[in-house]
Amino acid sequence: MSDTIQRFTFAQLPIRGEIITLGSSFKTIVQQHQYASAPKELLGQALAATALMAEIIKIEGKVALQLQSPSAVKLMLTECTHQGHIRGLTHLDDSQTTNTLDFARWTQGGQMAITIEPTKGQRYQGVVPLENAELSRCLEDYFQRSEQLPTYIQLFVNQDKAFGLFLQALPGNSQNDVSHEEKQQAFEHVKALAETLSPEEALSLNHQDLLFRLFHQDDVTLYPAKPIEFKCGCSRERNERALTTISPKELVEMVQESDGQLELVCDFCSNKEIFTEQDIMTFLSNTAPSQSVN
Repeated sequence: MSDTIQRFTFAQLPIRGEIITLGSSFKTIVQQHQYASAPKELLGQALAATALMAEIIKIEGKVALQLQSPSAVKLMLTECTHQGHIRGLTHLDDSQTTNTLDFARWTQGGQMAITIEPTKGQRYQGVVPLENAELSRCLEDYFQRSEQLPTYIQLFVNQDKAFGLFLQALPGNSQNDVSHEEKQQAFEHVKALAETLSPEEALSLNHQDLLFRLFHQDDVTLYPAKPIEFKCGCSRERNERALTTISPKELVEMVQESDGQLELVCDFCSNKEIFTEQDIMTFLSNTAPSQSVN
């Protein structure tokens, strides 16, 4: 069951849901940077939340969640594609962190950006201030502001796993033209049940048993699992595209000052690409604008 996301629906209630558990992908991501337990917890929450959003939004492309603040969390960035490929990183001011996650203090004065980037089509970004004591509450506020849909999110993380539960009222009159009041009552009903979930249950039970534990009095359908895996999008070609943003003169100076080898390291996966002075000269020759002869 490790590293899967599943959709579920209620036969008699206008509510949709997603449930996710990350195991090996989460461990791979955090071990690459040797994060301490508290930053690891926050990054695990963000990874689970981003994958949940990517599945709910359902685009061909990727969804990114970014946190920035003048406090401890200088940058946190997580991404998930429609294929279920996730990656993430965080940069913290260690002098402002503690051994226990304090989301409100770590992100004080910051903002959260959610970016939807379809493979084809227009990129969209929504930005909201970080004004809550938990990441899940900030995300609920985002959906309330952007879609006006009641949303409830649970996020739990331990040393080995990250877990997420997403509940949301269906948009429009999508089920038997239920009234706004009926939809609100249904949402409050499933939310109250979900609030009884403990971290221990979330991180130990399989998805089917967990949903039965929470919603056995309702008719719930759990759909087939979709695999989630860590996969970084870095490549030598992407690094070459990044080099085009640097002037040729500066590039040559950089590689010469680096003893003839320019090293580019991916922030997400720590993969290293080496560009020798000859590589740079060939690259500049291939990318130089052609000269027309009159």
